[in-house]
Amino acid sequence: MKKIRVNLVYNAMYQFLLVALPILTIPYLSRVLGPKPLGINGYVGSIVAFAGNFMLLGLNQFGVRTIAQAKADEISSKFRDLWIVQIATGALIVLIYMLATSIFLPYKIYFYLNIPYLIGYGLDISWAYIGLGNVKKVVLRNSIVKILSVLLIFTLVHNPHDLWKYVTINSVGMLLANFVFIIDLKSIGIKLKEINWREVNKRYLRPLIVLAVPVVAAQLYTNIDSTIVGTFSGVTQLAYYDQSQKIARIILAILTSVSTVIMPKMAQLDQRGSQSKLFSLFKTSADYTLLLSLLFSLILMVNTESFIPFFFGEAFTKMNFNMFFVSLIIIFIAYGGVFSTQLALSKGLYKEYTIPYVVGAVFSIVANLIVVPQFKADGGTVVIVTTEFIVCVLRIFLVRHAVDLKLLFKEHIKYVLVFLILLFAMRFVHIGAVGSFANLAITSIITGVLFILLLIVFRTRILSDFKRIFIKTAK
Repeated sequence: MKKIRVNLVYNAMYQFLLVALPILTIPYLSRVLGPKPLGINGYVGSIVAFAGNFMLLGLNQFGVRTIAQAKADEISSKFRDLWIVQIATGALIVLIYMLATSIFLPYKIYFYLNIPYLIGYGLDISWAYIGLGNVKKVVLRNSIVKILSVLLIFTLVHNPHDLWKYVTINSVGMLLANFVFIIDLKSIGIKLKEINWREVNKRYLRPLIVLAVPVVAAQLYTNIDSTIVGTFSGVTQLAYYDQSQKIARIILAILTSVSTVIMPKMAQLDQRGSQSKLFSLFKTSADYTLLLSLLFSLILMVNTESFIPFFFGEAFTKMNFNMFFVSLIIIFIAYGGVFSTQLALSKGLYKEYTIPYVVGAVFSIVANLIVVPQFKADGGTVVIVTTEFIVCVLRIFLVRHAVDLKLLFKEHIKYVLVFLILLFAMRFVHIGAVGSFANLAITSIITGVLFILLLIVFRTRILSDFKRIFIKTAK
């Protein structure tokens, strides 16, 4: 448990950085680049991300679990076999990507500039460090690269014509962030000459291909939706669609990262048969994931109209509808992710993990093709929120036999009720003319305080947890 706490601290520091840096760059970029260049970047990025995530073949889940459960003398060989599959797949994807860019895709220069980004995916072995519980190295190295990237953005990107510079900085940054992990390969003891290709195919390639199905499916409705919106509605509408999700995605990165840290521990507990400890850890994670996701979603929703012009600039005020409703994905993705990443994967329930992604992908593509041509970015927003709700429900339903849902929902219904009460009540709270930032800050503080007070009134676990913390502190 001590190692989990240490990893959570490092992870929290890194997630703080992931929040702080976009808060600095998004307002700057939305003003110096504007909707159209950002829409082009969103269109290109959706396809690049699809290719890159397919390249990983589910290693962020399967790889973490495999390394976490491996015995000390098996770690280097299992890592080696998994990584060679990743490199081979990566080389094939890069080749197909370059061919598709030269023949089919628009905005070719930006696609070519993203080739280092894709190579970075092929070199990404952070899953091995996370599986070993060595989150510190992942955090420190990625933090340095991201800070340097931000400095370069402010130094080199000054107008819409500098989009190519912005793309290059992100692309090369991705490559460097993952390349630095290779420095420690010798300490893991990799010897590529000892690869048993038959064993690799039998033990790793097949399950990785199975896990690649949800990865591809997830990318179909988290990235290809942007491609559809951009294709049928234009890059400016795509900018509204993409930018409205920026803050929600930043918050989700924080909430879902907890699953990445906790899942290896849950996999070990499941392997040892410690089901009571596993459920206790899972329940605590599910309780606070839902609680925090509801709070963050609520704060975004009550502040939408004043937040957009303050943060993104007046050019993006047309996306009020998009940002208000897309805030709900924070709840659905974070909460559903606890059941999929933490529970299903830790228990090796790969079919239960895969099905929601496939269903979500099919629904998203069909719905987007029907709705987006007529309703543009607004239609895309409705589709993505509906898709994530369906996926969340399926994630819970498919693992219902592995967890006591009645015990979970007894607490969670109270959280949802508090959320709904405040979402309605805060519509009648109006702060005077005190300035944009002060308005946002005061509204957010009032919302947060009322949220906690109502949780105490409803006698949720937060009351007993506070008491336990204060008692320990007093002692």
